[in-house]
Amino acid sequence: MTIAENKLFQPVTIGDVALDNRIIMAPLTRTRALNHMPNALMAEYYSQRATTGLLITECTMVSEGTSSFGHDPGIYSKEQIEAWKLTTDAVHKAGGRIFMQIWHAGRASASTFKWWQRSSSTKCDRD
Repeated sequence: MTIAENKLFQPVTIGDVALDNRIIMAPLTRTRALNHMPNALMAEYYSQRATTGLLITECTMVSEGTSSFGHDPGIYSKEQIEAWKLTTDAVHKAGGRIFMQIWHAGRASASTFKWWQRSSSTKCDRD
């Protein structure tokens, strides 16, 4: 079977979204958003993978104070919305499609679980 014959590499439409192929990149939390702000490193990471039929972003906080990883990006402020445009524009320029995984970390966002916010006397040895 050639690549052209393999359904994985054939276009597909899901709802109103036309994809170049049937490969979907699952969300992977990268923790590269310092202060929860999307940035150029994230834009580069996602645009490098734009030939995937569909990219799904890492977990993205919908409200302040709900981080469970420390440097996960947010989309709850105007500045973050603007900063995400760097990523989406880069992916679109490379011909890709991208969806955002929005989330709330629930109980995992409680301050008792946030090792990166604990004082030095209570911080776990995670480094």
